[in-house]
Amino acid sequence: MKKICERALNWIQIIDYNGTVRICGWLSDGIIGSLSCQSMKEIYHGEHANKLRQKIMNEDYSLCNVDACPYLAMGDIENHMVEIDEIPEYPQELYLAYENVCNYHCMSCTVHDIMLKNRSEDLESGYDKIEAELKKALPYVKRLGANGCGELFVSKRILKLLSEWKPLAPAEEISVSLETNGALFDEEHWKQIENLGKYHLSVAITVMSFDESAYQLLSGTKLPISQIEKNLHFVKRLREQGIVNYFEIATVVQERNFRTVPEFARRCIEEFGADYVRLRPYAPWGSQEPEVEWFMDIRNPRHPYYSEYKEMKKDEIFKHPRVHDWSGGLDTVNVTGFPYKLSYFKEQIVTEILSHTDEMIRRMEELTDGSPIAVYGLGIVGKILVEQFCKKGMKPAYILDKYKPCCQFNDVDVYDLQETEALDKEVHILVTPLMKLEEITNDLDELGYKANLMPIENLLGNKDLVERIFKTVR
Repeated sequence: MKKICERALNWIQIIDYNGTVRICGWLSDGIIGSLSCQSMKEIYHGEHANKLRQKIMNEDYSLCNVDACPYLAMGDIENHMVEIDEIPEYPQELYLAYENVCNYHCMSCTVHDIMLKNRSEDLESGYDKIEAELKKALPYVKRLGANGCGELFVSKRILKLLSEWKPLAPAEEISVSLETNGALFDEEHWKQIENLGKYHLSVAITVMSFDESAYQLLSGTKLPISQIEKNLHFVKRLREQGIVNYFEIATVVQERNFRTVPEFARRCIEEFGADYVRLRPYAPWGSQEPEVEWFMDIRNPRHPYYSEYKEMKKDEIFKHPRVHDWSGGLDTVNVTGFPYKLSYFKEQIVTEILSHTDEMIRRMEELTDGSPIAVYGLGIVGKILVEQFCKKGMKPAYILDKYKPCCQFNDVDVYDLQETEALDKEVHILVTPLMKLEEITNDLDELGYKANLMPIENLLGNKDLVERIFKTVR
């Protein structure tokens, strides 16, 4: 009988108000459908889901993000393989994270940006569609989880589903996993979902630091750390009473908190009774400028504090059976130097745009035969380029940006990558970011943009600058 990673078979998450469904959050190509236009059954047994499962079954982990997946990082994948005979009718594990709301603004998270984007959307209608489909699948689920893309205790619709959930399987076969930042996990809020205490209940609380200044900075909150500590003691009591069966405390190890990680882990175990201390590696999700994200990533061997970080890792607490370093001791997979050169190149490109707009437009018209263009990327280069082109009467058809909410800039519509279905894909796309060209190309290819991508340097007349960009960045 064949084996497959348990997450590729069972782990299904709904991540936004469109009902976007992904299979394992550690895959780079894990989106398998949308509940806005498909049933859960259709998605779970769909072509893309089956292809992903077959790939993992063949032990091809090329789509797995090693920086995110602790099974691969820690060399533990074999302990998470399950035998597979046939795919069940419905997934037996379901994770609810579709409201995308949070009371924090963490430096390492993009949920707050998603909240801003969603303000103009008909969220309730989207939630209604999702929940109509979820209610068909939920009775068959044996493991239910929430949240992971926002904060559980401000996700009103998800809380309601949890409070009303009635699985078909006996209670002793049911498990629930809750993930939260802990700010609202007190007795009053717990009462909303205390029905979950009759199942095998796991709770994971992420705390960026027990040092108040670091906690507030990294979490984007003014709450005192004493409130979190009080709530951790409350969950500890639930654990001692057997209501919570497994208690995990997590953090994201980064520049601002790495020095206090050993003491953090000790307090988690000794003071708060954690069964498991999860030390997650920092991952750049585009929530900050590249220079800031580079500095936050303490695992980068080129970081000025890297040797201090490695010395910290020698602390005896890392040998404790409850402490788990999800990086597996690995350095950052894609090591880069400080992106000061990137800033320099951006300044040079902006100078070229401002000084030679007419020449750039002429080159573009030659390369596109006068066809319409769209612009990818609304960073400083993208903004200046759109402004200058519009001044010259060369208005782009639209702007794409993976990390920006749908809006307008300079009277040009801006779309994120989830809103491209109705757009004209025959346009030529001018790609303004200097980094991650391959990732951008793959993203656009998945969306149906099969060709016609032009990196910004194709329009530059300064050949020396183009050569340096190619050698340094591309």
